[in-house]
Amino acid sequence: MNNNNNIFKYIFAIVVVFLVAYTLYVIFQSKADNSDTNLDQTSTLSNIQTDLRLSIAQIDTINPLLTNNRNVQEITKIIYDPLVTLNENYKLEYCLAEEIAKSDDLNYVVKLRSGVVWENNTNFTVDDVIYTIELIQNGVSPIYSENLRKVESVEAIDSNTLKIKLIEPEPFFEYNLTFPIMCKSYYEGEDFVSSQKAPIGTGMFKIVEYSSNVIKLVPNGNYWNTNRKPMATEININLYNSIGECYSAFKNGEIDILSVKINDVENYIGNLGYNKIEYKSREYDFLAFNTQNELLSDPIVRKAISLSIDKNNIVATCLGKGYTPSNFSLDMGNWLYTKDLNISTDTEQAAQLLINNGWERTSNSWIKRTDGKTLRLEFSLTVNTNNQSRVNVAENIKNQLANLGIPVSINYLSADNYNEAIGNRNFDSALIGIKLGYSPSLETFFGNGNLANYNNNEVAEIMNIVANTTDEKTLYEKYSRLYDIYLEEAPYIGLYRNTDVLVYNQSLVGNITANTFNIFHNIEKWYRR
Repeated sequence: MNNNNNIFKYIFAIVVVFLVAYTLYVIFQSKADNSDTNLDQTSTLSNIQTDLRLSIAQIDTINPLLTNNRNVQEITKIIYDPLVTLNENYKLEYCLAEEIAKSDDLNYVVKLRSGVVWENNTNFTVDDVIYTIELIQNGVSPIYSENLRKVESVEAIDSNTLKIKLIEPEPFFEYNLTFPIMCKSYYEGEDFVSSQKAPIGTGMFKIVEYSSNVIKLVPNGNYWNTNRKPMATEININLYNSIGECYSAFKNGEIDILSVKINDVENYIGNLGYNKIEYKSREYDFLAFNTQNELLSDPIVRKAISLSIDKNNIVATCLGKGYTPSNFSLDMGNWLYTKDLNISTDTEQAAQLLINNGWERTSNSWIKRTDGKTLRLEFSLTVNTNNQSRVNVAENIKNQLANLGIPVSINYLSADNYNEAIGNRNFDSALIGIKLGYSPSLETFFGNGNLANYNNNEVAEIMNIVANTTDEKTLYEKYSRLYDIYLEEAPYIGLYRNTDVLVYNQSLVGNITANTFNIFHNIEKWYRR
């Protein structure tokens, strides 16, 4: 009997050992498989490096609300989470917010993600969000104050829910909630602005070292998004006194990735030995027509003018590198820019449009006889003399249209007088440059009081619908129709926009993309080879 018991115990022990070994194998193999899915075909887990190297030039503070430094603004997106974030196509994705419901035109209810903790293990609550909003409204943040300009009040409904009330309606308001959230309890008893502490976050990485020449990050073990476990085991952010030092460090292989202005690439880095991604910025210049002007109220005249302007010529002649032709405010890569709105230069078609509309070309001008009077096709173009680039563009447009027989007089105004003229819509046409928001809102161009004094009943109906729906199919359909109307009626002519560049070493591997909101999309899949 004892022998049988011993045999049974022996067999049982073998089974237990086998099960434990098999379980460990499955766990480690699963981890290896997950890591392998992030590797390219030429890499293995044994030959990759999992430390990344970034840089900041002339750091002011690592605090994402207080900084004016572009590099800090870029890097802190992987440390500090917002309520919502934007993907590569500027499409909204929930982050610390789990859901946002629009009660009416002025009220939004924000339900926060449950189970989120700060890197120091304290719970993330509605108090942190309200604290951050109040900080921004009190003027501590130079870059996020505009986001909350229309917020009248914010109040807690419970520990995981808050209500935001606006002063007036703002289409796509949710896109403003991209500011990083700060931990209220972390600053208990001290002034946020004067504090010397680096803020704690809820993001993918956390700060573990902050010295005079380096900031070291490691993965945040408390990160709520378990589907985005980073391959990088540490990130070293080297601190430099100037952007020139950053360029030198990049050339020497000490930095993996760097965002630069395109004109700086060849001058400071050269042309070889790195990869480059050029992407469109939010700086957008366009021509606005005053559609209440007698001549320019005619969409056929506006379209003929649009067909007569060569944007490539403008960029090549007046601007050069760092600019690209642009046809519409959303063509920087927005998810709702679903059509190519390019209008190729075609002066023959432009002339034929005018002829079909009753215009006659005599010598170097166009005239039209209607209602017992003779109209001459000419108009003025208002430009800010404080911006020499735009003055050059205005003069280029004048010369291009002169070749079609359309005289343009340039109205050179000082900055103050220019801004007054634009504000009062006191112009025939105007060369305007703006910094676009991240949302797909087109209120500036087609909403009430828009820059062109443009009125169209169907457009007004579309604007009302898109301001009150989140249904993607509806948005696609309405924006598509809006683009058709834009092409036919041409209340504006898109001209050009700035471009930025992301350069990265050839040893850096991963799905590397960039837009003006975030240059670190998919950083959890990055590694060095």
